[in-house]
Amino acid sequence: MIKKISFKEAAIKILKEAEEPLSAKEITKIALEENMIESSGATPEATMAAQLYTDTGKFKKVGKGLFALLRQTESAKSPLIAIQNQNNLVKQKLIEKIQEMDPFQFEFLVAELLRKIGYENVDVTKRSGDKGIDIIGNLTVGGLTNVKTVIQVKRYKTGNNISGKYITQLRGSAEVDQRGLIITTSDFTKDARDESRAINKMPVALVNGQKLIDLLFQYKVGVKEDIVSVFSINSELFENELIDSPSKGIGNKSRAIWPLPGGIYSYIETLNQLMDRISDKKSSREDLINWFVDSFENVTSKKTANGYLNVPKNMGLIDFLNGNCVLTSDGQQYHTTRNLQFLFETISKNIVAFEEIYQFLIEPKSEQDILEYVVENFDVNWSTLAQVNFRLLWLINLGKIERTTDGYKAK
Repeated sequence: MIKKISFKEAAIKILKEAEEPLSAKEITKIALEENMIESSGATPEATMAAQLYTDTGKFKKVGKGLFALLRQTESAKSPLIAIQNQNNLVKQKLIEKIQEMDPFQFEFLVAELLRKIGYENVDVTKRSGDKGIDIIGNLTVGGLTNVKTVIQVKRYKTGNNISGKYITQLRGSAEVDQRGLIITTSDFTKDARDESRAINKMPVALVNGQKLIDLLFQYKVGVKEDIVSVFSINSELFENELIDSPSKGIGNKSRAIWPLPGGIYSYIETLNQLMDRISDKKSSREDLINWFVDSFENVTSKKTANGYLNVPKNMGLIDFLNGNCVLTSDGQQYHTTRNLQFLFETISKNIVAFEEIYQFLIEPKSEQDILEYVVENFDVNWSTLAQVNFRLLWLINLGKIERTTDGYKAK
C-alpha cells in the first residue's frame, strides 16, 4: 500500500518535477491520480490552495492562480518565472528611482497616477501654505457620486512609517464634504491604520509603498511595457502531456488524441494488449508506465509512457480509482467484444472532431483541407497538422478511412 503524504508534501513533490508553474487544481489532480493524498472533503483543491497561498516560505505565486516552489522562482527555468523575476527587479528599481526624486516631482507622479485611476480635476497644490494637502481631485463613480478628495503624499524611506498624527492633520485641513487619501513610499503604523478607520470621523484611505508600486505597474505610470516574443513547446507535435489535458472542447470532449507505440498501423493491437493487462492485473499508474517501457523497445522515457497511458483515458476507456487503473463501463464492453464500431463510437463521444472528420471525408480531402475544416468549425486553434494526422491514423487503424492518391477518404 502506497503511504499517503500531506497536501503540502504532495505539492512540493509535484512542483519539483514540473517544468512550469501549476494551479492548485492541477496539483490536486496529479496528487489524487498518483494516490499521494487522501481527502474525504468535496473540494480537495481548496485544501491544496490554502497550503499554497499561506506557506510563502515554500511556494511562490506566479501569474494568475499558478504556483512554483520558491527556489524555482530563483532559478527561472520557466518563462513565466523569468518574466516575474524581471518585473520584481523593475519594481525594486522603481522604488529606488522614487526615493531619489525631488518631493515635488513625486507629487506630480502621484497626480498622474490618480488621473489614470479615474480622478478628475487633479491639481498639485503650491509647495508652501498647503496645510498638509499636496494634491486635490474628484473621484466620480458611475456619473452619480462625486467624491472630493484631499491627498497627502510622503516620500519616506522604508521603515520610516507614517503615524496617526498625519491622519489627524489631514482631517484638520479638509473641508466638511471632502475625503482623505495618504500615499507613502513606506508604510503605516498600527495607530495610523486605526485612526484612518475611526468612527464618526472623515474617512482617510491609505496606500503604502507596496500598493503604490502595484498601482504604478497596473496603470503603467513610471514604467513601460515591452512586448517580447516568448516561445514554448508546441505539444501538438510531441508526446502527450504529463497529466491529462486540462483543455476541453465542445461538449467537454478532449481536444487531444495521440498515437500508441508499436507502429502506426498497430494502435488497436497495442490498445488491446494494454486493456488485457489492466483487466488481468491490479495496476497503478506507475505499474503501467513501467509496462510500456518494458514492452516496447522504442519507449525509453517514463514521461512519454505516461502520455501513452492518457490515450485510452482521454478516449473514455480507462480511469483511475483509489490509485489503481480500471476499465470504464465502455472500456469493459470494448474489452469483451473487441468491436471496432463500438470503439469508434466511444472515441467519438470523448474526442473533439473525431466522428466529424470521418463524415467530412465522403469525398477525398487533403490534410490541409481537414485542418481548415476543424479550425473553422470547432473550438481549436491548431497551428500544425499533428492533431489532424493523429486522428487520421486512428481512423485508418479502425478501418473507417483510407489514404488514396487524391487524399483521405471514408470507406
